[in-house]
Amino acid sequence: MKYFKIIGLFCLFCFTFIYTEKVIDVTIEQDEIMLKIKEEANKLNINPQNALIENDTIIPGNIGKYIDYEKSYKEMKKIGYYDQNFLIYEDIYPDVSIYNHYNLYIINGNQKQKNISLIYILNNDKTINTIKNSINKYQIPINFFVDSSFLNNNINIIEKLNNNEIYNYGLNGKYTKDNLIITNNIINNKANNKSIYCLFLEKNSNYLEKCANNKMLSIYLSKNSNLSFIKNNLQNGSIFLINNTQELDSIIEYILSKGYKIVPLSQIITEY
Repeated sequence: MKYFKIIGLFCLFCFTFIYTEKVIDVTIEQDEIMLKIKEEANKLNINPQNALIENDTIIPGNIGKYIDYEKSYKEMKKIGYYDQNFLIYEDIYPDVSIYNHYNLYIINGNQKQKNISLIYILNNDKTINTIKNSINKYQIPINFFVDSSFLNNNINIIEKLNNNEIYNYGLNGKYTKDNLIITNNIINNKANNKSIYCLFLEKNSNYLEKCANNKMLSIYLSKNSNLSFIKNNLQNGSIFLINNTQELDSIIEYILSKGYKIVPLSQIITEY
């Protein structure tokens, strides 16, 4: 008999607890603050956008941002009224992302913003001063893909290129397992960024696979970009390979004059 009383009291406790929880949930759902949060969510929530895939190429998409009702409600309840500044968002990642397709070539950066990235392949020190003068003059970054052989013999070059991102160009564009380990280790320890990109001027499935196995994103650019090419192909997220440093000032001035911002690769190859 005593056993059944204990069971009965336990069931009553559980029922009371569940009932109380439901009452609280209903009260919150009908609260003016929560109603306002949900109303605003219809206007402020941003759906994720999948990366664009065509054959063996990919262009980054965008993550979505949804309002976290519960966390936002708790923050606003502390002040007692609705305030958009206290909305808390949750990132919603796209189903198709550059980060689950390392085996594809990136041909353009994120197209959401008016951002442009410039790439220069560095295999000697003859053009360093010219490039640095342009960087300092316009206060813009350039992304350097450094030849492994040159970097191994000139590790101090990284210090000269501070405030710019430095990446692995392999042995004249050829990526091997040893090269990726050794050169990436130098960049990761000496530069201000991690070596997360490979660069291709010609497609090569063997090298692409090696980069993918190292969780490195691969960028494919079909040609060097002179001023004329850039004028005809300038768009959000463009990535241009610069070869002729004599045109660099004119290229930078043109891009900036069109309202674009020149940014590092880590800022343009992103889904944020």
